[in-house]
Amino acid sequence: MENNKKENPTNSVANEKEVNESVKDTKKEEQEAKKILEELKKAQVDCEHWKNEYYKAYADMANLRKEIERDHKEAIKYRLEGFADSLLPILDGFEMALKNEPTTPEMKNYLIGFSYVYKNLLNVLNDEGVIQLSPKVGDKFDVKTMNAVETVDDEGEEDIVKSVTLKGYKLHDHLIRAAMVVVSKHPSPKDVKEDEKEVKKNDETLKA
Repeated sequence: MENNKKENPTNSVANEKEVNESVKDTKKEEQEAKKILEELKKAQVDCEHWKNEYYKAYADMANLRKEIERDHKEAIKYRLEGFADSLLPILDGFEMALKNEPTTPEMKNYLIGFSYVYKNLLNVLNDEGVIQLSPKVGDKFDVKTMNAVETVDDEGEEDIVKSVTLKGYKLHDHLIRAAMVVVSKHPSPKDVKEDEKEVKKNDETLKA
């Protein structure tokens, strides 16, 4: 009689089946683990994406808020621009009236009252940022604040203010109306020749 018993074929098949099942379970677990890792990586990518989207949206909102605040300040700063523009004919009227020389005591009193109202009106506008542009005769023409409504021939320097037709106004750095001025320009060669002919003609007339 042999000491070692022969292995039962049934037990061998059962063991092989258990091994196969274990291998299958291991592969399934590996696949599930791989799937979980892929989902985790995708979640991390999505998390990074939405984090960037959040920061972008936050920055956009911050910029929008700053822009709205800036526009609000600009609207407050220049709120009087239309109103000041509508006052220009009145201010011009005061200017024209005050250029007159009083011929009677009554007219003198009227002009004193006009001057008082005019100065107070300018002070109120100045407190709100309205600045009067008052170029003087002899000033250099400034294209940013002046408008040349007429030119006069002059042998001297060009673009010099010869007279002021209307004063200008601006609100802070916004030009409401440029000052209307007459400026100098050099006479054209044709005009010079015409003047020389006229002078020569006059001389000949005097000699005759």
